[in-house]
Amino acid sequence: MFPFNNLPVELQREIFVVAARSERGSALRLVLVARRIKQWVQSYIYDLVTLGSDDTKLFLRTMNSVPPEFFAAKVRKLCLSVSVSAGNAERILKVCTGVVDLAFWVDYMRAFPKQSVAPFLSPLPLRRLSIELNHFISLFTDPKSLPKWCDALTHLDLILWKHHSSPIIPHLDKLLALTHLALRPRHHLREDHQLLTNLSGCMRLQVLIIFDEPDSEETVWSEDSRVVYMPYPPKIITEWEAQAKHDDGCSWSRAEELVRKISAERTTQGSTTT
Repeated sequence: MFPFNNLPVELQREIFVVAARSERGSALRLVLVARRIKQWVQSYIYDLVTLGSDDTKLFLRTMNSVPPEFFAAKVRKLCLSVSVSAGNAERILKVCTGVVDLAFWVDYMRAFPKQSVAPFLSPLPLRRLSIELNHFISLFTDPKSLPKWCDALTHLDLILWKHHSSPIIPHLDKLLALTHLALRPRHHLREDHQLLTNLSGCMRLQVLIIFDEPDSEETVWSEDSRVVYMPYPPKIITEWEAQAKHDDGCSWSRAEELVRKISAERTTQGSTTT
């Protein structure tokens, strides 16, 4: 067999990088092989980070042993699940300042009702954000200090922890680049003028996903083909990771494809009728 060490260093690095990218578990094992391999693959371990109750302590321990500049540069996609404490979430986001895709599912306002999430969420260079509705609203309490990402955020996923029959979402008009919006209500939302109000507030909106009952079908609203009803995913963290990786099977991709299909069919039917 051809000795691995006889390969050019560039090719060795590429082999380890491909292995690290293919499976996160492989990357975690590869960093233990040798120092140079750790340097090659470490970036891919922290590009996408999902934290829950079991791994937050380990991440914080690593964060304390590595220069903050590393995490600021390497952590680009971050999911803080509901099991992450408010205090730990704040510590993490004050270090991971380069996050562009964030799932912030922490009940921060319950833990610190007199504090705001704005100081550590607003400065981030976000392009995608998944967050509870009231936490999102709290980011706009100061009209003189809007979030840095208002003109860059393209995907917004809002979780409605409280019952809203058909809410009007405030501040959508401030998100100048928003093309994708998702609502995750606890109950079925009515198809009425309030839904159209949300649509009219987003000048560039292409897709609005409304997550419905888990056993519902994927359908498009008859009055506006941009509105897609989808079944609530059984594993929300797995679904978030899929969209963070831009997988074809994620909710955003499936909704986009359905909108294209229905829009084309309605255009064809309109031309035939004419």
